[in-house]
Amino acid sequence: MVLYRKYRPQKLSELDNEEISQRLIRVFSSAFIPHALLFAGPKGTGKTSAARIVAKVLNCERKVLKEKDVILGTSEARTPESQSDSGRAPIKSELARMTKSVEPCNVCETCVAITEGRHLDIIEIDAASNRGIDEIRDLREKIKLAPVSARFKVYIIDEVHMLTNEAFNALLKTLEEPPPHAVFILATTEPEKLPQTIVSRCIRFNFQRAKISEILNCLKRVIRGEKLKITDDILEMIAASADGSFRDATKILEQAILENALTLATLSFLLGRENASAEKFLRILVKGDVTEALKEVKKLAESGASIRFLVEDILTLLHSILLAQYGIESEKVVSDLPKLIDKKETPLLIRLFSRVFVEIKNTNIPYLPLEVAVVEWCEKKGGAYV
Repeated sequence: MVLYRKYRPQKLSELDNEEISQRLIRVFSSAFIPHALLFAGPKGTGKTSAARIVAKVLNCERKVLKEKDVILGTSEARTPESQSDSGRAPIKSELARMTKSVEPCNVCETCVAITEGRHLDIIEIDAASNRGIDEIRDLREKIKLAPVSARFKVYIIDEVHMLTNEAFNALLKTLEEPPPHAVFILATTEPEKLPQTIVSRCIRFNFQRAKISEILNCLKRVIRGEKLKITDDILEMIAASADGSFRDATKILEQAILENALTLATLSFLLGRENASAEKFLRILVKGDVTEALKEVKKLAESGASIRFLVEDILTLLHSILLAQYGIESEKVVSDLPKLIDKKETPLLIRLFSRVFVEIKNTNIPYLPLEVAVVEWCEKKGGAYV
């Protein structure tokens, strides 16, 4: 049971990232077909899924039959029912019309072959292991050949930022003058490493870290498909622990199901959150007792609790405290915490723990940045951060 693969979106409308879904629908509902797209964003946000769906949009056998009407704006594209009094279709109905016109059928032989990863004209390249100029030269030679059975040859190059400079230079010429039957989809988690000459040849789509609401929708689709009953508080904990990644959220859900960790206590233990109480830690920190605070960090580290999750929870709680101190209510704030922490110290603590969160990712001793921050805060009471 690999839930992420089993429930991978198969249509543009099924993409959990609503903004990307709508943008792709608008782009491919026009008569213009871009020859190169750049999907940039963090891991697990749906870049590869979107690329495979685009490959189906371009090559779906049933969609070809409707394409003439879509391009000319005839047939269902301009029915009286779809227009308002001003002669312009409302935004929602217009988007629904465009969605219907571009979605792949997922039942024709081409769509099925692409879904199963066996279509000869859809070539996926992992740039991390095929990053040299020889591989790109081989691509340039083969791209000249006509598609075997599809309308377009689609090249999906994952982690494209891993290519060498020489490989980028070889790819650039192909991007500038691609054959009419070829479409490139470049995917990357580090777009800043791409040469601007490459970026400028592509239509760019920025995949943002998934919102909690989007991850919850993704998880609910999975549990509906598996006919499971899982409470909302469990799903919310999984979503909060996924670091903005649909894939990570689904993998956590899968592990929770396999290990029957479907209560808050068992899931907290599975995630390493069992003893990581942000509220308790903040109360110790507010007292300024450096020894007690360091003992708490040591206890958490020895218990196997995730320091990253603790710092993340502290930042979430501090954000709620900040809002509460300025009259904005939040359910996550314990009633007396906004009063215990000085109003001037709250933003300083937020800056401090934001720094700790970044440093944790770059050290081989995860709890060390937290210990240093505890000592600095308790001994100087925030004076160093003003």
